[in-house]
Amino acid sequence: MKRTVCIVTLCAALAASTTAVAQTKEPAYHPKDEITVTGKVTSVKTIPDWMGKDGVNLALEGPEATALAPHVDVATAGFLKMFEFPIAVGDEMKLRGCWSESADGTPVFLVHEMVNKKVTLNVRDPRGMPLW
Repeated sequence: MKRTVCIVTLCAALAASTTAVAQTKEPAYHPKDEITVTGKVTSVKTIPDWMGKDGVNLALEGPEATALAPHVDVATAGFLKMFEFPIAVGDEMKLRGCWSESADGTPVFLVHEMVNKKVTLNVRDPRGMPLW
């Protein structure tokens, strides 16, 4: 009897965790839709990304970048720290990436390549898969 209860409990837990994972949706990256924008960073914040990691998000200001506020997904804070690629308010940035949709349906700009202070960092591979 105890064995049956344990198996039923385990199956219920597995089903619940599978449902939770199925509801998490990774934003799709489309390399053919890439654009490049430049602008001044107006905010930098770290929030949980779709995987629950410490995702760095920023907003840009400038003629090409006005549409990029407020949700630009860059990479994880740990990834940027590993490559010593700090981003601060006031930095002039050049971003290459594409528009996608976040898990809640809001638009999000996914960065592929960033240039800050003449330093370039790729945060995605050529197919758009995150490198972190």
